[in-house]
Amino acid sequence: MLELKQYQKNALSVLTQFLQACRSVPVADAFHAMLATQNRTNERYHTVFDEVPCVCLRIPTGGGKTLLAAHGVALAGKAVLDSDAPLALWLTPSDTIRSQTLEALSNARHPYRQALAQYFGDRVQVCDLESLQTISPHDVGKACIVVVATIQSFNVSDTAKRNVYSFFEELAPHFDNLPANISAGLEKVTEADLQNQPYLTAKDIGRTKYSVANWLHLHHPVVIVDEAHNNRTDRFFKTLGRLNPSCVVELTATPVAGNNVLYHV
Repeated sequence: MLELKQYQKNALSVLTQFLQACRSVPVADAFHAMLATQNRTNERYHTVFDEVPCVCLRIPTGGGKTLLAAHGVALAGKAVLDSDAPLALWLTPSDTIRSQTLEALSNARHPYRQALAQYFGDRVQVCDLESLQTISPHDVGKACIVVVATIQSFNVSDTAKRNVYSFFEELAPHFDNLPANISAGLEKVTEADLQNQPYLTAKDIGRTKYSVANWLHLHHPVVIVDEAHNNRTDRFFKTLGRLNPSCVVELTATPVAGNNVLYHV
């Protein structure tokens, strides 16, 4: 097990305290309370979603931000959802980094996977969008599930043009017996979907989509964003909103302009 450096422990401690505080006080108040412990009092919290914590940890280049993210999955899941089997969506800035991250998190000997195992033991399932079908409804809530994908896979204005928003009958078991109040918040089949998915018919318009995005939305994922400082756009935040995150934690190794930098060294 790779021992964390003191600044890494400090960053995770600040993140945990902030997320725990968000359960009892407004997010902005929790944010400013944590800044006060760092003698930073002139910054403000920019609200992205109502009462959904969205923050960045800024770590020096080579400082182990991906290792922190692996620890952060468990800490955020417990702090925000009180869950020892959270669902996490891990977004990367490129397909190359996606492949590297997926491989590392899937390798029992790698420090990133060992960081997950420290909290979950062998109750860990790591997949990408292509292997998501290996996850069954019975796995949800019993194992930590980490879905690794690129930011570009989700970040669109027209959801009919991305596979993660498409209707897949194979996902049907995950949507069985949904209460009406829950299904009401999920994306539905539209006429535009019929043009991109010929097997759908006019009778399907208005049905709840059996989509990856809707599946994520159901389970309030912890969203880890690797190097998202180039994607701080209205479209990106709207994309995240579709996924119904429990919290959004960005880790970056470069200077970040703007608000919601919770911790930096």
